[in-house]
This record gives sequence, structure tokens and C-alpha cells, in this order.
Amino acid sequence: MYNNEKLRIYIILFLSFCVLSSKNILIYNEETLVALSFFCFIFFVYRYFGNTLRDSLNERSQYIQYELQNFLTLKESSYIELLKEHQKVSSLLKTMKNIDTFTNRECTRLNVHGKKALKNLFILQLQQKLKNLAFSNSILQQQLQHLLSDRVFSYVLLSFQKAKQQKTKTGKLSTPLHKKSIKNALELLALNARA
Repeated sequence: MYNNEKLRIYIILFLSFCVLSSKNILIYNEETLVALSFFCFIFFVYRYFGNTLRDSLNERSQYIQYELQNFLTLKESSYIELLKEHQKVSSLLKTMKNIDTFTNRECTRLNVHGKKALKNLFILQLQQKLKNLAFSNSILQQQLQHLLSDRVFSYVLLSFQKAKQQKTKTGKLSTPLHKKSIKNALELLALNARA
């Protein structure tokens, strides 16, 4: 357990302590006693419990290293996930800018084409209304012609009758109507009345 070298060192230390104490080089006050006790405590702990403390500290350092490695791995994976989310957000922003550009372009195009389409629609509806008016005008003209033909037929007959009556009174026709032209007019009026 103890060899001669170690024993010799301990004896030299003890004798040095005794000589220093006797010559009053070492003064025993509170600070000196506390420092001496502290150094003795450190020496005995290191001497008898050094391996146990070293093993315990090594085990603790390995555990701390393992925890640190886990923490760094988790931190790295969280940074990777954060980078992926950032890339998604940046791609979303690019997509939103593209959508904004497309929407503005389409709104401008629709504004231009919308004005043209509205103008064309207005012209088309106006043309349709004019066609309807022209058609109703032609219907009204036909009805007016039909009514006039009915009335004209009556007026021709009435004027023919008046002309006959005057002829019988005076013996002579007041208007020079030819029989052939009256006959043609009566036939045309009868055809028009049937249509």
C-alpha cells in the first residue's frame, strides 16, 4: 500500500510543517487553519475518491453530451422544417404575385373588351328594336292599306253612285270617268280586299 518513496515524502512534509510552526513562520490563525483544512480535504478526496469522482463526472459528461447531441439534432430538424415552410411561403408569395399580375391583365383586357362588347350589344339591341319597328311599321302599313282599300272601295262606289245620280239629273257625267278604268279599279279593290 505504501512504499518507501511515499512514506519518505509524508515524513518530509510533516517535518517541514513542524519546523515552520516552531519558527513561527506558520502562524495559526483562523484563515490559516481553514486553508490548511481545505488543502487536506482536497488531498484526501483526490487520493481516496478520485477514481469514483472521475467515473461519475465522465458518466455525467457522456449524458450531457448525449443530451446536447439530441438537442442539436432536434434543432437541426426544426431548422430544416422551418426552411421548408419558408420555401412554401416564398413560393406562395410568388404564386400570389403571378395571380395578381394575371388578374390585373385580365381585368384590363375585360375592361377593353367589355366596352366593345357593351357597344356591340347596344348596337345589336338597337338594330333588333329597329327591325321590330320596321316590321310593325310594315304591319301597320298593311293594315292601313287594308283599311284604306276598304274605304276606297266604298268611296269609289259612292262617287260612282253620285256621278250616276248627277247624270240622271243633268244628263251628263260631271267627272269624265271611263267605264273601263272604273271597272279595273273595282277589280283591283276587290282583289286587295280578299288578300
